[in-house]
This record gives sequence, structure tokens and C-alpha cells, in this order.
Amino acid sequence: MDVIWYKYIKHYEKLGINPKRICKDGIIDFNEFHKAKPKILFIMKDVNDFEGGDLREWLKEGPRYMWHTIAKWSAGMLNDFPMYEEVVHYDVKKEALKKIAAINLKKSSGKATVAPEIVNAYAHQDRELLLEQIDSIAPDLIISCGVMDQLIWLLDLKVNPEKPSNEPIKDKARNIWVVPFRHPARAGGREVYNKLKEIATKYKGKL
Repeated sequence: MDVIWYKYIKHYEKLGINPKRICKDGIIDFNEFHKAKPKILFIMKDVNDFEGGDLREWLKEGPRYMWHTIAKWSAGMLNDFPMYEEVVHYDVKKEALKKIAAINLKKSSGKATVAPEIVNAYAHQDRELLLEQIDSIAPDLIISCGVMDQLIWLLDLKVNPEKPSNEPIKDKARNIWVVPFRHPARAGGREVYNKLKEIATKYKGKL
């Protein structure tokens, strides 16, 4: 995976974007991820105020901020969705984070919010490297956290154009299910956890 960051640096230099703004991401713990069933990749927009950082190393220390929510969702999906009260424990969340991968479509560090058109532009200009990264991670399942608009064209998903974000969709080329879902910063409680459980129950044996 180090090769891809070298490629990003050269790519951003050509675009006139300071490569020091890049925040690395991907598989949190390689060994734990490859033992996990399913292998889950969360895809989000960008990272807030973390220029030159490494999201993977930062998350090895355990969940912080919105990552408590990601950790709860992960613990649910990896453990057949136990009761919500079981996944809120810190140790459970910390262990779950080690078993996932997480990437941002916009690799340059940003602020608390980012305009959709900026995410879209970054994803478009970086699409070859994003696809290379996703393919190298080789997940079984992608959770799209507020970025389904971009993933539809990035992964060339065959969606119902009338309802493009209503249901999980299969990326047949990669044999991956893509689940449109909420951004974790706005969806941290029991209700959204149960919504994810509902989706997993409906698609049991597929996701």
C-alpha cells in the first residue's frame, strides 16, 4: 500500500495540490482485517484537520469522535448484531475497529464540513487511484457513508435511477455489496444501529 501514497504524491504535485495535505487511510490492522467475516470497507468524504496524518495509526488507539459510531456499526456487522447495549462498551468498539478498513474519497485534509461538489471533483480526478486502493483492500462489503452519489459512477453501479440510494446494490465486477447509509457524524444512536441491523437481516446470506 505504500506505493499508492507515492502515486498520490506525484498525482497531487501535477495538480498543483500540496501533497503534505494528504491523509493516509485504508486497512486499520492488516492481520485482523483479513481474519474478519465479512471484510468491511467504510467509504466517507474527507478527514477534518489532519494534514499529513495517518488515519490507520490514529484509529489503532481506539475510537474517538464519530468513530465511536463506526465502531458500533462494525461490532454489529461482525457479530451478528447483538443488542445495542453490548456494542457501546469501549473495548468492544476498539476491537471492532481493528477489523475494518476505512477510506475517504477526498484524501486532502479538510474542515468540519465539505461541499458535495468538492468531494465529487476530488473523487473524479483521483478515480484511478481510488479504484486501485479499493481493489487492493478487496472488501466483501462497502458501507457508503453519505457518498453514494460518487460511488454510483466510480464503481459503475447498475442502480435504479428513480431510487438510486434506497437499497444495497451489487458491484458485480468486484462481487461486492455496496450499502447506502448515513454519515456517522449524524447517526450515532440505537435507532440507526437497528436500521443497519434491519438491512443486514433483509439481505442475510448476501451481505
